[in-house]
Parts: sequence; C-alpha cells; structure tokens
Amino acid sequence: MEGEMKKILSAALAVYFLILLAVPCYIIYGYYDILSKGEAYKIDVTAYDPYDPFRGRYVDIRPAMTELWYSGSIKLVKDANDFVVAAEYTDDASAPGYVKNLKIERYYMNEKTAPLVEDRQRRAIADGDRIYVIIKVKGGNYAIEGLYINDIAAEEFVKFL
Repeated sequence: MEGEMKKILSAALAVYFLILLAVPCYIIYGYYDILSKGEAYKIDVTAYDPYDPFRGRYVDIRPAMTELWYSGSIKLVKDANDFVVAAEYTDDASAPGYVKNLKIERYYMNEKTAPLVEDRQRRAIADGDRIYVIIKVKGGNYAIEGLYINDIAAEEFVKFL
C-alpha cells in the first residue's frame, strides 16, 4: 500500500512539473508565432530611455497618434509603406488589423546599449528623423518586433557608435 502511494505521489509530482514547464513554453510559442506569422504594422513613436532598478533598461515609447495612447480594441489601418495612418475603436475581431488591448509603452533593450540608443534618439528627435516600432499582429494579439530610427534597428546603432 505504501509503495503504491509513492507511485501515485511521484506521478502527480511529475504531472505538476510538466504543467509548470508547459505554461511558459506555451506563452513563448504564442509570441514566436505572432512574430513569425503576424502582419507587420509600423507605428511612429516618441521615445526616451528611463532606468528602472527592478526592470532594467528599457526605452519608454509613446505612439505619435493620440488614438493609440489608450488601450482598447482597435482596428489599425496602414498605408502602402505599412505605417499606421488611422485607428478605429471596434469589437469586430474579424476585421483586418484588429488588435485587442493595444498598449505600446516599453521596448526592452540590453542594459549597455540602451543609453547609447537614448542619445541617438535625442539627436533623431532634434533632427526630425523618423522613430517607429514595428508590431506584428495575429488573431487580435500583437508583439513588438523592433524599434527603428530612420529604418535602422535601434540595436544596430550600437555597432556604428
């Protein structure tokens, strides 16, 4: 009887650990799927680089279009260059460009490169250069693919500095 109880307990513990492993894998796969198969949208942003001791370095970004400042379900409309030119609040999940709870606030970066990108962003804003993020949208969900300054990825600027 005692040996049988150990087997049941071992099996339950194994199932528990498999579930613990499966949940983060499912979340990671979901973001990977959006990034690999989602439709690209470019959103102009303004940005600066704060430091948070608990989250590390990130670039705090805010969409240039005020319609995108507040989270909610929206339909993104893009031009021929994939830049978002309009956003309409909607609950129609079948609409192309539908995103639920779009809230673009942060772009996480390497701790050493974030200050360099921050300096480049300040110069870009002063020079009137274009700063934007590319998000990928699939099934109402989204993931940020990258931050760009004049069509060059923010991480690439570090190689030139």
